[in-house]
Amino acid sequence: MIKLPNLRIMGLILLTAMHLQASAQEQFFSGLFQNRFFTLSQDSELLCTTSESGYLPIERLNEIIHHYENNNPGLRQAAVAFLTRHTHPDHLDDLKQIKKHCRNQNQDELCILEGYWDDKENALRVLALFYDTKTAIKHSNHYRLPRFEADHLYAFEKGLRKIPPFMRDFIVKAKPIRDLDNVFINAKIPEKTQRLILDAFPDDTESQVWADDTHPLTIIPGVGFINQVVAQVYSGTNRIVFTIKNFDKAKEGQFYKDIGLKYLVDFRIPLIVHELAHVIDNFHFWDGHESLYFFFWYRKLSTDIVYMHMIKDADLALWPSRWFDAFEFLWEVNDGRYNGKINEKLAELLSQYILIPQRLKSESPEAYAWLQKEIFKGIEYSGYENCQNSIVRELNWWEAAVARPLGRRWR
Repeated sequence: MIKLPNLRIMGLILLTAMHLQASAQEQFFSGLFQNRFFTLSQDSELLCTTSESGYLPIERLNEIIHHYENNNPGLRQAAVAFLTRHTHPDHLDDLKQIKKHCRNQNQDELCILEGYWDDKENALRVLALFYDTKTAIKHSNHYRLPRFEADHLYAFEKGLRKIPPFMRDFIVKAKPIRDLDNVFINAKIPEKTQRLILDAFPDDTESQVWADDTHPLTIIPGVGFINQVVAQVYSGTNRIVFTIKNFDKAKEGQFYKDIGLKYLVDFRIPLIVHELAHVIDNFHFWDGHESLYFFFWYRKLSTDIVYMHMIKDADLALWPSRWFDAFEFLWEVNDGRYNGKINEKLAELLSQYILIPQRLKSESPEAYAWLQKEIFKGIEYSGYENCQNSIVRELNWWEAAVARPLGRRWR
C-alpha cells in the first residue's frame, strides 16, 4: 500500500509576516485568514434557509474587518486593489471614475469597493470573506458578462462554511510562479508542457500578490461550455467559474418539469459545495513545497491509485428525487450508477457526505467510513434530512403545464 503524504495542516492557522507585492514599499500584514468568523457549520441550519436568510449581518462583517485591519495599516488599500484588479479597459474606466468620486468625497478604499459592487453591504461581505477565509469574489474580466448580486454572496458564504477550515487552508495554496522561467529551464520541461502549465493558471496569478506563493480561492462569473454548464473548476486551479443564469435555476422558488419538484430552500448551496469538492480534489496532496513541475503532475484524490477503487465502487445516494437532474447537465452520473468521470463521482460523494450524510451512510457505508476517516478527519455533518420543514414539493398542475414547453433538458 502506498504511503500517503503527511498533511500537517492545522484547523486554525495564523499566517504571519506576510506581505503584498502590490505596494511600492514592502508591507507586512499579520494574523490574516484565521477562519475565525466564518466558522464551520456541521448542522443543517444553513441548508434549510432561503437566499434571504442565514448569512452574517452587517454588524458582524464590520467586526471581522476591524479585527483584521487593527494594527495592520495599509491592509485595506492593498486588499481592495487586489479585489478590484482587472485588465479590461471598461473596468479600468469605471474604476477610474469610482476613485475620482471617492477622492472628492474624502473617503478611503472601502468607497472604491462599494462603487465596484454598487452596494455597501456587498463590499463589506467580500472584504470580510477575503480577510477571514482567503476567498476572492469579483466580477469577470469580461466586462459585459452578468455580475454577482447580494444573494450570490450569501450563498457563497453559506457554501464555504460547509468546508472544514483545514480544507480551506490547503485549497488556497497555489503553484509557485515567482521563479517560473528558471523552473522550466532547470527541469528541462518541453515547450509544449510549458504551454500547458501556463494555460493552467488563472488569469490573475501572473500578478499574484501573495509573497508566500499562495493564491486566494477565486470565485467569478463566466460562461460554461456552450452555455450549459452551471459551474466549472479547471484541473490544478482554485478558481470556480459560475454561469449565473444556470446557477440561479437552483434558487428557491424555481422548478423543473423533469424532476417534478419545486425548491423551497436555496439549492445553489449543493452546487457550490460540489465545485469546492473539485478544488479539494485538486489540492488534497499538495503541501505547498514541491516544485512546480512535480505539482503539475501531482496526484489528485480522484486519480490516486489507493483511493480510485473506493471511489469507483461507491454507491451514490441521489436525493431528493434525481439529485443531479436538478443541478446541472452532468451525464457522468445517472440514477446512482456511475458511468463516467471519476472526478465527478468524487465531487458528488464529498458533497453528499456534507449535504445528505444519513442517506450516503445508509447506501454506501464503506465510502462514508472512508470519507469520515481519511478525508474529513472525523468531522461529520447533519444534512438536508434534518430540515424541520420540507425543502421541495411536487409541482402543481399549473406549474407543470407552464414547464411543459421546456421539455427534457439536453444531456
